[in-house]
Amino acid sequence: MTDKLSKAQKRRLRQEEKAQVQKAKAVKLLSGVENLATKTVKIAPIPELDLKIVKVQEQPDRTKSVYIPSEEKFSFDCNLTWCTTISDLEGEWSWKEQRRWTEEEWNTQILLNFSLLEKSTWSEILFEHKTPAKGDKSVPKHHPQELTTLVKEAQTRWIEIGLEEYDTAFRFRFTGTIRAWGIKLQGHFYLIWWERYHNIYPV
Repeated sequence: MTDKLSKAQKRRLRQEEKAQVQKAKAVKLLSGVENLATKTVKIAPIPELDLKIVKVQEQPDRTKSVYIPSEEKFSFDCNLTWCTTISDLEGEWSWKEQRRWTEEEWNTQILLNFSLLEKSTWSEILFEHKTPAKGDKSVPKHHPQELTTLVKEAQTRWIEIGLEEYDTAFRFRFTGTIRAWGIKLQGHFYLIWWERYHNIYPV
């Protein structure tokens, strides 16, 4: 009859069994690493990239950020259109007049006057809208104006805001001394300055 194992012997036996199990796991793990080292790793080929060619225009149509069309194919029978996309609203004139109009001026003067003009053709604006002149005569109320006839400050500012290629402005005359200066191209008017005191072209 086999003698019973003491507690110490049982503990030592369990430790040996555990050590054998760990050794077996280590051998198995090492074997797996060796097999991995001998395997060939396949790398998928790099696909060809579908490259898009970006065309760069060598000579842009305009050097300025604002494109203004030419006077070609202008019809006097078309109605006036207008905008403030290139209006000069920064700073003030030397006679302390702000270039930026107020909200009240926009609503009660600018928008009102040009909304009325939108109902007229350019033929009517240029040839039928008249204002009294000396000697019981009448002259066009709205008309082109050579830049050289404006005060020097206005001529300089015209160049500063990038309009030097245009040597003729267009002037709308409103109530009293109020004037609207800009560029007329085709049937469109680009409002540049809203003037209150008639100092840009003093009489």
